[in-house]
Amino acid sequence: MTGHAISERWCVVELTAGDGLGKHRAAWDALNQGLRNGHAMLDGSYVDAMLRHFGTRGVYLCIAGPAEHPVAMCLVKRRSQGLGIWSTFLPSQAQIGPALLTAEGPIRELLSALPGYAVELDLLCNDPHFGDLRAPPGRPVRTLRHALTMSVDLRGSFDDYWAQRPRKLVQNMRRYLRRLQSEGGGERVVVVQSPDDMPAAVERYGSLESSGWKGREGTAVGSGNAQGRFYTEVMRQFAGRDEALVYELWLGDELLASRMVLLRNGMAIMLKTAFHEQFERLAPGRVLLLRTLEDLFRRLPGGVVEFYTNADADLLAWSTSQRWINHVSLYRHRGMPALYGLLRRGTRRLLQRKRVPRVDAAVMAQRSGATVERFASVQELPHDALALMRRREQTYVEWGADWFGLLSDAVFQGEAQSAFYVLRRQGRTLAVLPLGVAAGMAGREVGALANFYTTLYAPLLEDDLSAEDLLPLLLEVRRAHRGTPAYRFWPMDPHSREFTLLRDALQLAGLRPFGYFAFGNWYLEVQGDWSAYLKQRSGQLRSTIKRMTKRLAAEGGHLEIIRDEFEAERGIAAYEAVYGSSWKVPEPYADFIPGLIRLCAWRGWLRLGIAWIGDKPIAAQLWIVNAGRAH
Repeated sequence: MTGHAISERWCVVELTAGDGLGKHRAAWDALNQGLRNGHAMLDGSYVDAMLRHFGTRGVYLCIAGPAEHPVAMCLVKRRSQGLGIWSTFLPSQAQIGPALLTAEGPIRELLSALPGYAVELDLLCNDPHFGDLRAPPGRPVRTLRHALTMSVDLRGSFDDYWAQRPRKLVQNMRRYLRRLQSEGGGERVVVVQSPDDMPAAVERYGSLESSGWKGREGTAVGSGNAQGRFYTEVMRQFAGRDEALVYELWLGDELLASRMVLLRNGMAIMLKTAFHEQFERLAPGRVLLLRTLEDLFRRLPGGVVEFYTNADADLLAWSTSQRWINHVSLYRHRGMPALYGLLRRGTRRLLQRKRVPRVDAAVMAQRSGATVERFASVQELPHDALALMRRREQTYVEWGADWFGLLSDAVFQGEAQSAFYVLRRQGRTLAVLPLGVAAGMAGREVGALANFYTTLYAPLLEDDLSAEDLLPLLLEVRRAHRGTPAYRFWPMDPHSREFTLLRDALQLAGLRPFGYFAFGNWYLEVQGDWSAYLKQRSGQLRSTIKRMTKRLAAEGGHLEIIRDEFEAERGIAAYEAVYGSSWKVPEPYADFIPGLIRLCAWRGWLRLGIAWIGDKPIAAQLWIVNAGRAH
C-alpha cells in the first residue's frame, strides 16, 4: 500500500498490485456480513484473489469510518486519465461490483475524497438485491441497465418448480434426456466437494472450456493462466468451508459438461459453466443444469440459486425471478450527466451492436413462470391471497381485504369498477393489486382501488419481490385495460418499498411514471400516558380544555366512546345526526361510513367518540385503532 488521501469521512488507499486486501480483509468480511449477508462473490477470499491475480497498479481501496469497523468500503480505479472518471474495480470474473455501500451511507462524499478532481464515479454491476445504489441522496445519478440476471427460488419441491416451467422447455428436456440415454455408455453426474479434489476439477473444466470457442479466442480457463489459478484458489478455499461444488456430467469416460457453484447462507451462485461442443446435439449444458437444480432443491431447501448472467429468452424459461444488474454513475455536478451522455452516446451505440439481443418485457414475463388471475371482488379471492392481505393488514388497516371489500361494495359500483389482480408463481401468491376503474380528467383512469376515504394505499406484496417480479402483473393490467390514457396510484408513501417497486415495475412495463404531491400526513408518536402528554402541551391549550370540559358538564353534557359491536347502530345514528346538522355537504356514498363503523366494531378497531348534551349528539369523531396505530 503506497499512499492515501483523506477526506472528512473517507480514507482512500492505493493498493500494491498483487497484494490483495492485506490488513483490511477482516474488516471487509465483517462489513460484507453486515451489509450483504456474507455474499459469496463479495467474500474477502474471493475479492482478495481477484486483486492478486487480476489487479494492476492504480487500484484504490476506499474506507469510510474507523479502519477496524468501517461503515462503507469499495475498490475503485481511474478509468480515464485527465477526465476525472473513476469506476469500481471489475475484472471479468466479478459479476457484482466489489462495493460495500448503501445509498443512505456516505456515498455522496466519495467523489470528493478520490485523488485529483473526480467528476464521475461509475459503480459497475450493482445488484439491486444487495445494496441498490440507484437513488443516493445529494448526487446526480445516471443508471444504465447492464445485464438481465435471473434466479430460481428453492422453496417447495423440485417437482412443483418443474410443473411451473413452460411446456416447450419440459418437452425439449424430455427429448434431450432420451437422446442422451440412447447414446449408451451411461449418463452419470459427479459432484466434487473435497478441497483436495478441486484443482483437478477446475483443470477438467478448463480443458472442456479450451476445446470450444473460448479456447479459440484465448479467453478460456487454463491451468497455466491467471484465470485457472484464480478459480483453483477460490474453489479450494470455499470447498474448505463446505461452500463450493463442481457438478460434472459424464457419458461413459467422456466429460460432457461442468458447472462451478459457490454456496453461502442459503444462496447458490452459478459461477462458471462449460460444455463439450462436439456433443451439442445432446444439450449437455441444459441436462447438467437440470440435474444441478434437482440436487440443489434437496441440498438447499428454501434457498435461492443466483445465475449472475445476461440471460437470454431460453435461459429465462428456467427462472422464477429476474432483475437487472445496473451500472450506476454518480456525478460531482448536476450538469455532468448530460455532458458525459453526449460524449458517450456514440461509443455506447457501437457497444450495443455487439451485445446479446435485448430481451423485451413480454418475453421476461412469459419466461418467469408466473401467472396472473383477475377477480371481481374480495369474496372471490383464493385463501392464500386473503392470507397475504391479512398479514399486510397488521401494518395498516386499509391494506386488508375487509377495507377493500367495503370500498368495492360502497364506492366502486355502477360506472366505477373494482378488480383484484393476483400474481402467483409455483403455487405461491406473490402479490395482490387492488384496482379501481373510474372516470378521470383524461377519460377512463385505472389505478389504485382508493378514493378520498383512503389515507394510504399500497399493493400487497411478499417481502422478497423485485420490480421484475411484478412485470407479468403490470403487463396483464395493461393488456386488460388497453387504451387507458392514465394509470393513477395514490395516495402512497413515497419512501415506502411498495412505492419504489410499483414505480419501477410500471417503467419496466413500458409506462412513464412520475410522482406528485397528494397530501401531507401529521402524526404523533405516543410516549407515556395521557397525563404526561397533557403536561407537555401549552398552558393556553390546557386551560381551554379545562374550561370547555366544565362548560360541557354545566350544560348537562358528557362524552362517550363507542367500541362495542352491539352499540354500533346507536353510534351510527348519532354520527349521522351530527353530520346532517353540520355545514358539510351530504356524503356522496351514503353506505360507506355506516359500513365502516360496523366493520370496525366487528373487528374490534372502533373508537367512535360522541359528545352529548342530554340525549342529543352534538359532535362525533371516528377513529380506527389497530396494531398500535390510531387514525
